[in-house]
Amino acid sequence: MASAVSKNARRDGIQELVSRWGGKIVMKSVFKNGKLKHLAVCETSGNTARRPKDLM
Repeated sequence: MASAVSKNARRDGIQELVSRWGGKIVMKSVFKNGKLKHLAVCETSGNTARRPKDLM
């Protein structure tokens, strides 16, 4: 696995992460209830998690 990179840096597409379902993991930012949240989303299965590590 890659070295420790902040979730904000992952959101810009610097790294290509692959989920356990074989899809690419993409970081998305969602503004909900007055707060900005970062989510990791698997493109093939549509599963979401707080951190990309949870999808690997």
